[in-house]
Amino acid sequence: MTNKSLVAAVLGMFLVTFSALAQDASELLQKGLHLQEAAGDVDGAIVFFRQVVNSAASTNKSLAAQAQYQLVLCMLQKADRAAAQKELAALENNFAGMRDLIEKARKLLPGTASLLSEPWGENESEQLNIKRDGVATSEYLYYSADAYLTTLLESNRKQTQIRTPDAPELQAVYLRWELKTKRSERSIQLLADRDTLQGAKRGRNEGEGTRSPEYESDDALGDSSAAPFAGPATDAEESVFLLRRLPLAVGFKATIPVTSNTLAPVQMEFAVTGIEAVQTPAGKFNCYKVAFHGIGQTFWIGVEGARPFVKWQNSAVEAELVKSWGPDKVLDSIVAAATTGGIVSINMAAEPGGIASARGSFWNNCCNNALTFTYRKRLTPQNEIASLLERRLDEEIHSIRIGGRNGNYNTGLKLRSGSLQERSIGGNQAITGLLDYMEKDVPRTVFVALIASESSILEIWANLYTEELGTFRWRFEPILDAIRIP
Repeated sequence: MTNKSLVAAVLGMFLVTFSALAQDASELLQKGLHLQEAAGDVDGAIVFFRQVVNSAASTNKSLAAQAQYQLVLCMLQKADRAAAQKELAALENNFAGMRDLIEKARKLLPGTASLLSEPWGENESEQLNIKRDGVATSEYLYYSADAYLTTLLESNRKQTQIRTPDAPELQAVYLRWELKTKRSERSIQLLADRDTLQGAKRGRNEGEGTRSPEYESDDALGDSSAAPFAGPATDAEESVFLLRRLPLAVGFKATIPVTSNTLAPVQMEFAVTGIEAVQTPAGKFNCYKVAFHGIGQTFWIGVEGARPFVKWQNSAVEAELVKSWGPDKVLDSIVAAATTGGIVSINMAAEPGGIASARGSFWNNCCNNALTFTYRKRLTPQNEIASLLERRLDEEIHSIRIGGRNGNYNTGLKLRSGSLQERSIGGNQAITGLLDYMEKDVPRTVFVALIASESSILEIWANLYTEELGTFRWRFEPILDAIRIP
């Protein structure tokens, strides 16, 4: 055998051996993850993770670092904080180049009790679908955190700052909780200080003190199916939003003030009892398990990234994360298309509850009246979208009759016969229709278009003089056809 052949043979054997080692280490890691997450055998998982660290430290640093990170998680699951600190030190010393894993592990072992930074960015919404006795329902919990004023047009923001230059609410955040059961809808909303998550201070012209939560409900008789959600699950002033900013760790205990179902805030104790892997329709998450033993409620809060609220449970009722929305600029692009099409005077604003809206008027030489876009983040199964569109139309017609929208409508408002059309707009299901009414003996018409996907709904309303309807439709249809929602 020549020297070249010998070198090639040795190199080939080395590559085969290296490939086998990498494959073996990967298989060991997967076995460890299975024991840790699916079987709940933390001690058995530790054995496999240590084997990966020892066998792959020199051949596959990334794989070995992942196993070392899992060892940190395992020690926290065993409630052995000191051992977790040692495994973290090993991760920092032996895998210094793996900065992302090191930072993730450090967040699992915070050194102070101060609030962490906001994990939700500018705006965020989460929907958790409800199960009763393990059976899925059409009910859901909905949480949102929306920055105050952030999505106003720049000109509007500047005017607001000029008008109230030192208003503390400019550094505030809207916190909102919603519960939809089969019988009722409820919500609590609070404009809170960003730093403390307590009610924001009132402006200079609003009197002294702080803002209080705003409560809304359509339940006049008392919905017993909503009872399991009393307590922190319904507390927009604290609870979930605060839990996501606390330095949680296994063994961490604290009390937080809870205002739900009480006349005054009550200090309620909770404890972090472990770390668990939780599989939901939105994905798999490593979570802190947070127990409020006094009311029998348990929360699962993600340990990484945006620290999402992943799961909630109280006896036979539970809710799990199905969708999370981050900041988006969907309405910006819709407004841009409208203004390109000649529509004038559109102003945008963020609203609590994952809602953005734009209001303005039409072309100067036509239909000079009110136009409204409302974009809502809501999760709807594909087979329920058609009924959602019909329900939203009925709800808004009822709302217009009792309260008015951009004008004083009378009870003569009705859907024009034959005007309701089922359509596809931007690849999504939609309906359009015409609502007629009289205003001081002048015939007027409201054009409505509702567009829905599985994750959002866009509602468009245009209040017109009836004689201008044809011209409006001629000019507005190209804008409508260009609209896209996710």
